[in-house]
Amino acid sequence: MKKSNKDKPPIDRVQAAYDAGLTSKEVEERVKKGYTNTTEDPNQKTILQILANNLFTFFNIVLFTIASIFIGFIIYLNAIGRSDIVNAYFGFSKFVFLIPAIMNVAMGSFQEFQSMKTIQKLRIVTSTKSKVVRDGKTESIDASEIVLDDIVALSAGEQATADLIVLSGEVDVDESMLTGESDHIKKTAGDTILSGSSIIVGSARCRAEKIGDDTYAAELTRKVKNTSGHKSELMSSIMKIIKVLTMCLCVAIIVSTVTLAIKISATGSDPSIWNGLTLSLNDPVTWSLIVLTDGMFGVGMIPSGLVLTTSVALMVSIAGLTKKKTLVQELYSLENLSRVDVICLDKTGTLTDGTMSVSELKKFDDSAEKHIRVLMGATDERNATSEAVFQYFGADESADIREMIPFSSANKYSGIVYGDGKKLLMGAPEYLLPEDDDRLVYVTERAKEGNRVIAVTLDGALIAFISIEDHIRETAADTLKFFRENGVTVKVISGDNPLTVSMIAQKCGIVNADKYISLAGVPLEDIPSVAEEYTVFARVSPEQKEALVKALQANKHKVAMTGDGVNDILALRRSDSSITFAKASEAAKSCSDVILLDNDFSHLKEVVGEGRRVIGNTQKTSVLYLMKSIAVFILAFALIPFSKGQMWFSIENMYMLEAAVIGTGGFLLSLEPRRTPVSGSFLKKIVSQAICAGALGAIAVLLPILLNAVPKALGYAPVITDVNVRPMMTVLLSIAGIIVVFSMCIPFNKYRAIALTCVVAVAATLGLLLPSAYIGGSTIGADMLAFDKAAGQTIFDSQLVQEMFRPMNSPIVRGLVGDMNNYIVLRMFLYVAIPLFIIIRFTLESKLDESDPDRGLNRSYVFGKRLILASGLVLILHALLSIVEVLTNTGSFQTENLLGDGNTAVYFNIFYAVVYTVVGALGYRMWTNPTKRLTTITFIAGMVLISLAMAPMTAVESEEVTQSALMIIDSAVASAVVLAYFIGCSLIFLNIISTDNKPTLATSQQQNT
Repeated sequence: MKKSNKDKPPIDRVQAAYDAGLTSKEVEERVKKGYTNTTEDPNQKTILQILANNLFTFFNIVLFTIASIFIGFIIYLNAIGRSDIVNAYFGFSKFVFLIPAIMNVAMGSFQEFQSMKTIQKLRIVTSTKSKVVRDGKTESIDASEIVLDDIVALSAGEQATADLIVLSGEVDVDESMLTGESDHIKKTAGDTILSGSSIIVGSARCRAEKIGDDTYAAELTRKVKNTSGHKSELMSSIMKIIKVLTMCLCVAIIVSTVTLAIKISATGSDPSIWNGLTLSLNDPVTWSLIVLTDGMFGVGMIPSGLVLTTSVALMVSIAGLTKKKTLVQELYSLENLSRVDVICLDKTGTLTDGTMSVSELKKFDDSAEKHIRVLMGATDERNATSEAVFQYFGADESADIREMIPFSSANKYSGIVYGDGKKLLMGAPEYLLPEDDDRLVYVTERAKEGNRVIAVTLDGALIAFISIEDHIRETAADTLKFFRENGVTVKVISGDNPLTVSMIAQKCGIVNADKYISLAGVPLEDIPSVAEEYTVFARVSPEQKEALVKALQANKHKVAMTGDGVNDILALRRSDSSITFAKASEAAKSCSDVILLDNDFSHLKEVVGEGRRVIGNTQKTSVLYLMKSIAVFILAFALIPFSKGQMWFSIENMYMLEAAVIGTGGFLLSLEPRRTPVSGSFLKKIVSQAICAGALGAIAVLLPILLNAVPKALGYAPVITDVNVRPMMTVLLSIAGIIVVFSMCIPFNKYRAIALTCVVAVAATLGLLLPSAYIGGSTIGADMLAFDKAAGQTIFDSQLVQEMFRPMNSPIVRGLVGDMNNYIVLRMFLYVAIPLFIIIRFTLESKLDESDPDRGLNRSYVFGKRLILASGLVLILHALLSIVEVLTNTGSFQTENLLGDGNTAVYFNIFYAVVYTVVGALGYRMWTNPTKRLTTITFIAGMVLISLAMAPMTAVESEEVTQSALMIIDSAVASAVVLAYFIGCSLIFLNIISTDNKPTLATSQQQNT
């Protein structure tokens, strides 16, 4: 830990002269003894700290604790001779859940370390600089290299980086970063300037009285430099979710333990219930199975990758942006930028490249050029304007000058007082000339050309106008087009002439750039009344900039602010996201979230785009993580009525969902490019959708149990046989997850289609790779690797290897494929779950998202769109399944009874598949762009579809139909989907006709693509 000054070797203080400074020997002594201006960074982490932070998370502790308890039981059961229980229930597949956890730790640690190294390098490049006097010479050094008693030279736009005592000169200081008060305080010889204060006007030589961690404002300065201070809705929402899940986990474990104990005490002696085992609460085997079930709830309810995925996604984006010369100073700055819908730009340095040139000089006195040269020679400190004037006129340093008049935002001019008392001023014409001066017409004329004009006066008499031309950035128009197309309103805030700024804004393509206003003299309380109405705001003071940001925020806008000067600090700190440039003042860089290292405004496209991509996609992946948690919590209660209770469900039943849907689907969706604005409450959006998804997952697990237990309870043969219950639970749960991913991919594009295909492919591959675990939900133990060596067998003859290379011979796969009921249940689940989930999901989104394009439209029209989308997608799925029936020779019930076996039935199936595909595609097209013509075509197609759907049903003999109640239900569900399609297109058709095809109805979903 870094020592404070009182813990360091003593040193003799030096009162160096302000124009001489410390000697090299005195500086070297202070460096050796540690009296340098370095502070301990609380955000700096070592490799071990990064690894520990990623390893010892709450979720990881729970998961590794569960694994440790499992290992303890394995050791104990083997010790008491119950290796059969170990092989049957505690195989190595029970520990597969640790693989994602370990990968998360490794990947998260590696990415955080890489990101930290990259950002550290860039922070060195943009580190604060200070001017010090040493050995009588002024030199620029890093602020961290200042030593105790150094003489520090301060000037306007800089930031004090140590506690200083003024020795000479006079400055106006802004201490708002320390006190929150924005008043400027004058500091003269003997006064103290605290670290973190910004120099507004003037210059001074000061002595470093306190440095490093001993400064009054060291802690505050660290916070200003390393965090934006903006709240992260994303992280606060995730923390709330973690707290709720922790309580739910405790409840689920208690419920599971108590109910299983009660059931075992009542029916433990019946081996037909407990997989051939006789259980007793006095038997350690019983408690091992109860703990195993409790562990399942721990694994199932923990969204282990949720926090890590979010953090890593942000870090990856930030590290990627650094390669594009953009430094994001705080992890969650990207989140704030993703929500921005208004960006306030400064003209100079943003729309323009910061360079200027003199385009014309209009003299009213022959001595004008001489006086201008005197003004340029009066100081070495120049901004872009004075640099342009200097390059055109040169400088004269020989004049007798009594006093300097520094520039301030309040009076908009600077100047000198000659030795004879004459006052020479240069600044804004509106501030130096009376309003009725006819010569201001010249200012207006130049402003119409996009030029700004500077007036030069001598004792109040105008002696010259200087016309200055800004150079517009080549990338400005393209960048502003990006904002316009992505729903971000651009406001221009400048201290220049309003007409000049307006013309430059129009050249850059800013919408409504002709709506401009000068805020000169406008009181702060009147700012809210003009904030929304105008686009260009000119002659704006620092306080007015802040007031504009506040007014826009009061109207529920998320506001980003760009600025590079001390006069922008108040607005930068007030904004939701602050952006500055590498060339900006140190004070502006200190309080900004994002620094554009090459001063290129066009990089904001990447910054905003990355923020929207990460946060928008995090919402999607969060739903997938929470889907499993909510489903498992529901099952803790929903499984109580059944004989085996919660033991029906195992850890293995979740592996396909976790690997294929959550792992693959979540990863691919998190990488999808996204440009739509992020709006609405993150917590409300993901929780509402996750509850629906979790409920769907719980239903998928309960359905096979119900179809097994209920018929048996009523004295009938089970629809799902005992051996197929667990495999069907796994299959339906995984399909439920795929349905959720499917709904997230709507509206489809090429990337989303590929992502969904990959999810299905991974699920199928895993299911065929290890059917026992990934489909059967059974434990894979050492016994599955056994083989008879005496009989000449090898490891390739073991059950596990045989399953991997010959999955279709697996009893699990044969049992599923060989029972037609499984296929029908699967099909019915798809036909019902897809439309219901899609309709519920879009309804919730519309209610929770104020920017949803469906809000405000006719309810029946919106419902019709959702109904035709959902049913249309099911029809396409039905067409695909019809093709599968043809390829697998299963044949649908209707076609076999109507047309018999043979080619006719095949052709009939293909015909229906084509019809369903075309009609389904029309339904999807109707959802994206329901024009009057398309609506009419779809309405006619719906009527034709109804007729075709009714034909097979009327042709089938009633005695044949009664052979299978399940098939009757299947036919009824398919017919209901067709009917839903017809109702949906009818509702849209009626609304389109009644509204005469208004454009608003045709574009509501097109925006989402």
